[in-house]
Amino acid sequence: MKQLGLSIIIFLFHCGLHAQEVSFTKSETDSLLTYTLVNHTYAPITLSVKKLSELDAGIDTGDFICSPKDSLVEIFKFPKAIATDSSFKVSTHLKLSMAYGKKLHKDSIKHVDYELPFLEGKRYKVIQAYGGRLSHRSDQSYYAIDFKMPIGDTVVAARRGRVIRTVDHFTEHGGASYRDKANQILIYHDDGTIAFYVHLNTNGVLVNLGDIVEAGQPIGISGHTGYSTTPHLHFVIRNFRSAIPIQFKEKKDLGKKSGVWARKPKD
Repeated sequence: MKQLGLSIIIFLFHCGLHAQEVSFTKSETDSLLTYTLVNHTYAPITLSVKKLSELDAGIDTGDFICSPKDSLVEIFKFPKAIATDSSFKVSTHLKLSMAYGKKLHKDSIKHVDYELPFLEGKRYKVIQAYGGRLSHRSDQSYYAIDFKMPIGDTVVAARRGRVIRTVDHFTEHGGASYRDKANQILIYHDDGTIAFYVHLNTNGVLVNLGDIVEAGQPIGISGHTGYSTTPHLHFVIRNFRSAIPIQFKEKKDLGKKSGVWARKPKD
């Protein structure tokens, strides 16, 4: 029984978020193991469940939204009887994924003129714009902008929001195999969109989880970590899993073309 419970927990923790961001509590009866998802973050989390077999375990399919600092009670129920089958694998019966936020209708997304994510008086070249061939081809990154920012420069919040994730312990960079090793800050906005500030320096986070930050406030230090061929800041706004186009108040059409300069004038 212990082996089954451990295999389920390990499987659930490989669905898109980290162990410190979600956890699963277990209860049991004579016939069932029941799991509750606990959201430890300051943002809603969407759990997507798809059945791959006819396992009768009282498991619903679809998207389930867990509010910030809340839980989804008894989201999984597994028959204890399957614990006697040494060949049982959760991944044979379920396909799961988790992501920050929830899918928003486009009419609920506020029109906001974002600030450029760096200090006043600075300027940086856009080295990869919307749809860039190197790494901006997926739904998650299509509308991302890469600013050629040297290691050690200050990154600021482009919009007011709450810090929902920080990572700054990675030290290396390289090709696509380093995609999950980028230091970053995620900020959740009041309309449900999320800003990603990626490739920060080691120990380069200046804010704490749960902090409310204002537009223009320093939040991090630029770096060269993760999937990165040159020091830069990768900046993108997402509606759930999809990047969305935005406008900057300093330059409305920024992001449509690589090779241009973005300058943030002093007030």
